[in-house]
Amino acid sequence: MFALKSMVSAMVVAGILCWPSDTRAQPVNVDYCASVNWMPYEGVRNNTHIGLIADYMQMLGELTGLTFTVVPTDNWQQSLEFLESGKCSMASMMDSAPLKRSELQQSLAVFDIPDVLVTRNDTPMLHGYGGIGSRRVGVVRDFRHNEFIARYYPAVELVPVSTEYLGYRALEQGDIDVMVGSLLSANAYLFKHHEQLKIAGVAEPFDALHFVFRAQPDFDLAELINGGISAIPESRRVGLFKRWNQVRVRHEQNLMPVVGLVLVTLIVIGLLFWRQRSISNITRRINAKTTEIESLQAILLEKNRTIEFLSNHDTVTGLYNRNHVILKAEEEISRFRRFQTPTSLVVMEILHTEAFTDAARGQTEEYLLRCLGRACLSSVREVDVIARWSNEQLVFLCPHTEQDEAGVLSQRLLACIEAASQEKGFTVTIAAGVAGLQDNWTFNDWYEQACSVLYQARRMGGGVVKLTYF
Repeated sequence: MFALKSMVSAMVVAGILCWPSDTRAQPVNVDYCASVNWMPYEGVRNNTHIGLIADYMQMLGELTGLTFTVVPTDNWQQSLEFLESGKCSMASMMDSAPLKRSELQQSLAVFDIPDVLVTRNDTPMLHGYGGIGSRRVGVVRDFRHNEFIARYYPAVELVPVSTEYLGYRALEQGDIDVMVGSLLSANAYLFKHHEQLKIAGVAEPFDALHFVFRAQPDFDLAELINGGISAIPESRRVGLFKRWNQVRVRHEQNLMPVVGLVLVTLIVIGLLFWRQRSISNITRRINAKTTEIESLQAILLEKNRTIEFLSNHDTVTGLYNRNHVILKAEEEISRFRRFQTPTSLVVMEILHTEAFTDAARGQTEEYLLRCLGRACLSSVREVDVIARWSNEQLVFLCPHTEQDEAGVLSQRLLACIEAASQEKGFTVTIAAGVAGLQDNWTFNDWYEQACSVLYQARRMGGGVVKLTYF
């Protein structure tokens, strides 16, 4: 195979040198689409074509007699568009670039260039795509690596990027975790940013650099370029690859100063740890005492609430006591004097109780009072205040309630009390007097008016009687 290749190369070179002198005197010019920012492969600086491909094309020109006019393009997509439209006749492409246009031809491989996985320095070595895991992988948009990874490694999360350079920038900024790029472009970028990124593995499938042509009407450009590629010695190709594949060598350093610094740092860290541990112990003790104090405060608060409840409520019925209802009544009197807000007071008295079941006959008077208290609490409104005034009397304070409305509430309350008593086996007869608050009344006046009406209800044998004014 090597002998055959050498024979073909010799024949191509011989054929080129054997062209008629008038043909070689007039070199053929070829318009070449060059990417302006695809280093180290190629670039355009001050209208000058530079890079690995530029040097290689210079050798091709020497062998084939062709001259090249550079047509700058932004990316490989634009180069393909220019080839199709006739703005240029030749461009360079990687195998990974999608080339699905039947009217374009492709040369022999110029260079075989492996693809690599580039990561940040804190990422371990990756054994191909299978070791990527949940990391986000950046791939140049429309390159065949997208289809390859999606087909054989569907669990890998792909993030398309416009160019390899933008992909490396995204890798530095943390937008992606792994970037798939060619070896030369990765080495060129790492030469400037070696402290942040590294090559962590190889990426399949590998690439090869080719030239792409548009058919020429007067001569076969692809055959001429292929002949020149076959004629270039391997030593010159290797020399070009070495020149543009920049690799930084990191030399071994004396670690003794670093070891000393590490020891001093460990001692300082140990002292700081001891200090922090001492502070933590003190803080833990303080927190324990604080928690204990908070617990005691909660218990004290609960005791205060219990004391407050007992000071405001009757222990037998659970209703408010006399002191609380007097306090609330004084507040309603003050509100009435300022805003003329209607308020009514109801004084109720238990006239007669009788047990009609054996179970009820065995109960005490306190049992009946507790039943009445529960019936009252379940019947009154939230704004109402009902209290046990004495052994036989209950006081019902109705804020924001007219006298007639208080009478209706009293009727409903008496009905609930009678129903609850019936369920427990008792018959209860209750009389109630209703009095609406009037100007210049004190609480004693108000209570006496309600009691006077209560006496009338008592003479009637029970029920609700309202105060009537003439």
